Order: sequence, then C-alpha cells, then structure tokens
Amino acid sequence: MWLPPFLIPMSQVAPVSVGAADVSDGLFAAVAGPTVIGWVVTYVLAIRQATVDRRVGIPAYLVAVDFAWEFSLTFVLEQTPTQRQINFLWFLFDAVLLYQALRLGPRDYPGLSPRVFRWTFVGVLVWASLLVVVGANEFHDRDGMYTGMIIQVPLSAAFLLMLKRRGSSAGQSMHIAVAKLVGSLFAGATAVVVYPSHHLLQVLVPTYVALDITYAVMLRRAMRREGRPLWTLRASAAVPGTLTGSGVAGAGTGPALGVGARSDDAAA
Repeated sequence: MWLPPFLIPMSQVAPVSVGAADVSDGLFAAVAGPTVIGWVVTYVLAIRQATVDRRVGIPAYLVAVDFAWEFSLTFVLEQTPTQRQINFLWFLFDAVLLYQALRLGPRDYPGLSPRVFRWTFVGVLVWASLLVVVGANEFHDRDGMYTGMIIQVPLSAAFLLMLKRRGSSAGQSMHIAVAKLVGSLFAGATAVVVYPSHHLLQVLVPTYVALDITYAVMLRRAMRREGRPLWTLRASAAVPGTLTGSGVAGAGTGPALGVGARSDDAAA
C-alpha cells in the first residue's frame, strides 16, 4: 500500500535521555526562585480564601493530585536534594489544603454524597501517587520536571471548570490567579532553561500558561459582574455561593446562598 513519505523523522536520540543543560546558579535562581515564591503565595492565599468563603481555593481533586506529587517526590522516590527541600515546603501547605478539600470539597459535587466524594478523593490520591512514582522513574525524572509539567495542564484546566461549575468567584481571588500564573510561568521557564532539548515540555508549558491567562481573564469578568473589588483581601461573604455569618458547611445548618447562586452551590 502506497503512503506519502512521513514529514518528521524520529529523533536519533530520545530527548528524555539528554541530560540537563549547564545552567549557572544565578540563572537557575532567577527562574526557580519565583516558582517557589509564586506557589507558596498561591497556597497561602488559597488556604485563606477557603477559610473566608468556605469553598476550596484549589479544585478539590487536583489538591489530591498535587499532594500525591509532593508527597511521592519528597518521601518515596529519589530526587535531587534541592528539589526534595522545595517539595517538602510545598508539601506542608498542601497538607492544609488536603484537609480543606476533604472538609469543603463535597460542596462542589452535590451529586455525590460526602462519603462517596471522600472515597473517590482517596482513590485519586492513591492512583496519582502510583502514577507519579512510576512516571518519574520511567522518565528518570530526578527533579520532577516531566511529571510536574504534565500535572500542570489538568490543574490549570480545573480552575476554569471550577469557575464555570460554581457560577461565581466564591473561593477564588485575582491574587490567587496571578500568583499561580507567576509560579507556573517561572516553573515553565525553569523547565525550558534546564532542559532545552526536551520538546514535550515546550508544548506543555505554553498550554497551561494559556489556560492560566484565560482563567485570570474569566475570573476578572465574573468578579466585575458580582461587583466584587478585584484587588481587596477583605472577606467576601456577599459573593454568591459563600457562607454568611458563622455558618459552616456540613455543620447541620447548610450554606446561606447569595443572590444568583446556582443550585449546585448547595451543600452535598
């Protein structure tokens, strides 16, 4: 059977087998430093916003994936000493996010009982942990670059889906969106600088950066529709889908829905 000639020949050397570039300490710090800071700020702000709004600040099931990545590459699989220290720092914040996700996450999935939600959450956590360990070992990914960039794509997409599902900016803020964009952007810059021959990373990075920018734009529009100040850190109890007063989700009284809240904002 005749077929036209292929357009792109297979690489002679698998790019994944090519080691890291010789990057100066100054350049590495310039791109890796903002990555660490951006994600720490994202985690701190997400924890705070969840405490204020009683809605998770990071999509619940992706918290399980993030926790699996940081736990597995800190305590289970061999990693570079520097990366293990960074992962451990993120792991500490992720432990708080994990608690919030288990407690508040069911509100985003009214079709699931809290029991079913928590079992599926644990299932995602276990599956993601196995995938991270096996995947990082398969790629010989000693600094979590491949697995980290792959996870970034569904994480960024999940923020867009969370905004659409809630129908409001509850549990979210422009500060979180911008901090996440900065952390993710510099994480991508680190990947490209350290591994310039790893072309898969060069596809993944623009993909999730575009998703992050789209999320920031859509969140800004949602907040303006709600009349919510874009850059204030004050409590946002008037935002549709948040709790007012001292009510706590799951405490027996149910959430107090704001005007315009969608029915899927009801407590599970």
